[in-house]
Amino acid sequence: MAADSVISLAERLKQRREQLGLSQSQAARELDVARTAYRLWELEAAKPAPDRWRLISRWLGVSVTTMLLAEDLLSEEEARQTESVEFDFGRAGGDWGTVAARKSGDFFTQAKALLEDGVKASNITEAQATTLQALLDRMAAQSPSESTGAWQAAELRTLLPSSTSAPRHARSALSAVVVALPVEQVETARLLVSELVTNSVHHGPTTEDATVGLFVGVGRDRLRVEVSDDASKGARPTTPSEEGGYGLAFVAELASRWGAGRERGRNVTWFELDLPTPGAASL
Repeated sequence: MAADSVISLAERLKQRREQLGLSQSQAARELDVARTAYRLWELEAAKPAPDRWRLISRWLGVSVTTMLLAEDLLSEEEARQTESVEFDFGRAGGDWGTVAARKSGDFFTQAKALLEDGVKASNITEAQATTLQALLDRMAAQSPSESTGAWQAAELRTLLPSSTSAPRHARSALSAVVVALPVEQVETARLLVSELVTNSVHHGPTTEDATVGLFVGVGRDRLRVEVSDDASKGARPTTPSEEGGYGLAFVAELASRWGAGRERGRNVTWFELDLPTPGAASL
């Protein structure tokens, strides 16, 4: 499993979807997730929850281990150890993923129960079970918590070169400011800022000195994002199609509030997301 052969989950999803001739909406239906969630995965703006890993791996035709390696959740050595456990378990005639899915509980609870069964049946050794148990505990600890912590008010204002890399830089800049916010709001904001910055790059000037402005403001009860550009016309909704037009449609659907206008001679499109009370459960 050479490092240079590892393909990211986002790229695998896109390749598989195009191989099947599906739109993102159709792929989302096959994976039983919202269209916006699937779009976030392909944008690498969000990661699937652990309970989705097995379904996605079957759809892609790869192992869960291969997926986790590509997402840097496992090292190459840990991936080899995991595959060894799955192989030894399978010699008794059972498929690891299929049997685990029949267990009750979440992904990690199912895997732990399977380890116990494997040791009792002498399909795997106690040493193998201990090693994999440690990996599961680490990944479970890294999974997002359902509750939210407190966060501090923060602001960021920057100019990005208007290029195809601008959406990625915008997501990174936003992520640096919203680190303590609930996962759901962060993932939604990453999607929406990607869409707005992409629109600005597409419709704005193509000169070398063209820029896209980004403002991110975190308050006690809301997150505000503004994207500005020097396009000749302001942002306006269009009917979405396979060719595009989803940007403002996503903003209108997912944002708590949004708007567009002109400020200081530039087009500005903004959105706000309401934030839950710190310490409350994230919906």
